[in-house]
Amino acid sequence: MQITLIGLAANVGLTVSKGVAGWQDDEFGFLVSRRYAFVQRDFVTLYTFKMSRKPPDQLYPYGYGKYETVGSLAVSTLLIAGAIGIGVHSFELLMTVLNASQAVAETAQSQPVSPELIHSLSHSHSHGGVLDPNAAWFALASVIVKEWLYRATIKVGKSERSDVLIANAWHHRSDAFSSVVALVAIGGSYAGLPVLDPIGGLAVSGMILKSGAGIMSNSIRELMDTAVSEEELTEIKAAISKVKSQEPGLIDFHSVRGRKMGPFNHLDLVLRIEPELQVSQVQRIEQLVRAAIKRDCGQVQEVLVLLDTGK
Repeated sequence: MQITLIGLAANVGLTVSKGVAGWQDDEFGFLVSRRYAFVQRDFVTLYTFKMSRKPPDQLYPYGYGKYETVGSLAVSTLLIAGAIGIGVHSFELLMTVLNASQAVAETAQSQPVSPELIHSLSHSHSHGGVLDPNAAWFALASVIVKEWLYRATIKVGKSERSDVLIANAWHHRSDAFSSVVALVAIGGSYAGLPVLDPIGGLAVSGMILKSGAGIMSNSIRELMDTAVSEEELTEIKAAISKVKSQEPGLIDFHSVRGRKMGPFNHLDLVLRIEPELQVSQVQRIEQLVRAAIKRDCGQVQEVLVLLDTGK
């Protein structure tokens, strides 16, 4: 979980440096200054990741895996909320810019005006605040830091089979995208193209919303105990088949199914065994099957074995 602590420190550092960077313009600063309630997000990630890996006990006999599922749902909700916030702000900003441009055009048609006045009117919106040149450096630093955090976090998330880490990684990327838009907005402001800010914001909002919705959908499906993937079932069946090829007492197996419990899978299956086997022999086969599955499919936490002695 060091990567989440690093992300938390980076969020705090970037937020503090916002003031140092001289970012005083509300419109350009909106996309980067939003940390999407980063403190809550990172602490939700830390807490649920740690809790989900606690061993089963009397209170939670099937383990704490669903803690991570709930955490992933919470983080994806924050991701979607951030995307909607960016989208609404960008749309309002776009309308303001377009209305300002229309006002300039109407003024130019109604009466002769100097080029200096037109330039002043067309930029009255985008330069309502004071843009310090350091703001561009702040945005660039935010892009680099946040993209690195995304890549590092999603790598750990995939290796740990952690949906909440993957969701948190997308928060870092959403911040990186927002900072890219802010860079474009700063350049557009000085180039006389303030419309670049809201257009870029709307594009980023759509990308973040799509990612957040996908993570939320997976979390809801997991809470409803959807089946594990076909690829995972294939690995599980292959592990059982290895035992079957070495144990004559194991005739066949069937009804293999599983559900995801946070970072783990819980399985149940039926072994068809020779009815003449002694109890100790049956127990040995069960142990071999469980050991093979957990050895070859490391994400499996629990295996429920039922016996079929029919011919």
